[in-house]
Amino acid sequence: MKPFIAKSLVEPKGIDKLLKRIPTENFLVEVNNLLANNSLDEISAGQIQQLADKYQLKDAPKKYKNELIQMLKDFLTQHLGVWGDEYKDFSSVQKLQNILGISEGDFDKEYKPLAIEMFKKQVAKTLNRTKKYQDEETKEFEQLAKQLNLTTGEAEQVVNEVRKNIIEEFSAKMVADFRVSPEETEEFERLCKGLDVTIDRQSREQLKKFQLLWNIENGELPVYEPNIILQKKELCHYKADVSLYENRKVTEGVKYAGPTYRLRIAKGFSYRLGNISTQRVSKDVMTLIDSGTLYITNKRIIFNGSKGTKTIRYNQIIDLHPYSDGVEIVKETGKSPTFILDNSDGVALSATITRIIQDSQV
Repeated sequence: MKPFIAKSLVEPKGIDKLLKRIPTENFLVEVNNLLANNSLDEISAGQIQQLADKYQLKDAPKKYKNELIQMLKDFLTQHLGVWGDEYKDFSSVQKLQNILGISEGDFDKEYKPLAIEMFKKQVAKTLNRTKKYQDEETKEFEQLAKQLNLTTGEAEQVVNEVRKNIIEEFSAKMVADFRVSPEETEEFERLCKGLDVTIDRQSREQLKKFQLLWNIENGELPVYEPNIILQKKELCHYKADVSLYENRKVTEGVKYAGPTYRLRIAKGFSYRLGNISTQRVSKDVMTLIDSGTLYITNKRIIFNGSKGTKTIRYNQIIDLHPYSDGVEIVKETGKSPTFILDNSDGVALSATITRIIQDSQV
């Protein structure tokens, strides 16, 4: 009977050999061989007791508790919940428990986690194959839970967890490149419907962002109605409330250099003689310049702020530095503005600018 394989008895050594004593560990070897060479129906607790008497063991189940429990676990792993297996259900495992003399407490401690794990594997295997959770799957899981002696609550918890995990795993692979195509969206929606899983609002919003990114790079750019007058055939593809920052030099202090001498003229007083040169110490600091609305059109970038309007032509841009909440636009000449978004996605902003520049170069 699987998974047990017949083994050779341990030969006595040293004084045991001289006194012709049989090694007591052979009790476990013979129990293993009894399981290996017979079906479960051909073995009884009485045979185990006969082996214990043979090796003069008063309480074999207690003395070899861990080893016997391991045999039970090996049997569980091999047979439990396996379709078509003659020992797949709870009754077979319970019978082996009684044969080996394992207590109810020890049995419950080992059985329940393994039974739930086996049930989980079979549920996952079925749902990954069918991609649906309907009457057919429900009946299959109810039957399996009954065979494994799981309660309705335990079974429902596992099924719900597996359905959720399948959706999460699919979603994780789908958004790995931060882009979601229409085909991926359709497959995802079909899977959610088939497994009867509703994704939360936060996940739905994240999905929309990745769908937008795919569309920005591969589809038709969205068109928005601006609050400013555009040129003829000029379309607005992005708009958002932003804060405009620019790097401005700020003086931190004054550094002194050059030879100096002190000439004492009275106690506690002296003149400083010589030449003193000074050097201003400054650094670039991101400085808030203005706040307003940013428009990305097919012809230019327009910032309409409270202090005025700035326009950037695409042929002026030599590089972009994207941020999660904005973008720095590096210009060939002049200051390079950084736009920080109030409530939008900086990746979508950068992707839109990049797409328009690429299209203009075709």
